[in-house]
Amino acid sequence: MDFHGTRALVTGGTSGIGAALVRQLAERGALVATCGRDEGRLAETTGRAGVTGWVADLSGPAGNAELVARAAEALGGLDVVVANAAVQHQQSFTGGWSTADSAAVLAELHTNLAGPIALAGAAGPHLRRSRGVFTALTSALAYSPKKGAPVYCATKAGLAVFLRALRYQWEDEAAGVCVQEALMPLVATPMTAGRNDGAMSPDDAARQIIAGIARRVPVVAVGRARPFRVVRRLVPGVADAMLRDG
Repeated sequence: MDFHGTRALVTGGTSGIGAALVRQLAERGALVATCGRDEGRLAETTGRAGVTGWVADLSGPAGNAELVARAAEALGGLDVVVANAAVQHQQSFTGGWSTADSAAVLAELHTNLAGPIALAGAAGPHLRRSRGVFTALTSALAYSPKKGAPVYCATKAGLAVFLRALRYQWEDEAAGVCVQEALMPLVATPMTAGRNDGAMSPDDAARQIIAGIARRVPVVAVGRARPFRVVRRLVPGVADAMLRDG
């Protein structure tokens, strides 16, 4: 796949993997739209040639649809949509619980699961016209969860299942839309700050994701997620033990 002139939307494109995706796609000649919550980082990102973007809140019911509409209008359509934006909170369900804890859980569910689902729905008509690619980032934690972030793990597991079902729908439509799961290992991003020992760099992760988009394969296993899939298939108990306390 030649990315020159490709019209791409990447959510959460102002830091971490998202920022690396935006930069590398633009370097390949793509026209890129993105979003972020920090105006300063967004201004820095959109200062790059071929990149446009807006401050957006993807935790609410209308954010993703509005973002898709603005991106499609600005770029003249969409060929690639990457659901990258996510948050991760540490939770304990064995101690006290508050209204604030419940609010944090609901925001995490919407940003990580409901948001990408809404994004896929809004992007569908545009991707049908271009026979494009919808890619969403999941995690090895979707398959072998860690105890410290149970809601994050659940959202990524739900997203992985949604992507499979969505792929079935587009396959039956024979519309030429590729639905893709980018299965991620631990990557050194602000979300994983403080536990980045041995983590993959965002640049390397983005490079592999983009290569997978170009191949239009159903699952792009990035970095250590590739051997993890083998371990998970052959000895699932070992895979679970590897990530349980991560």
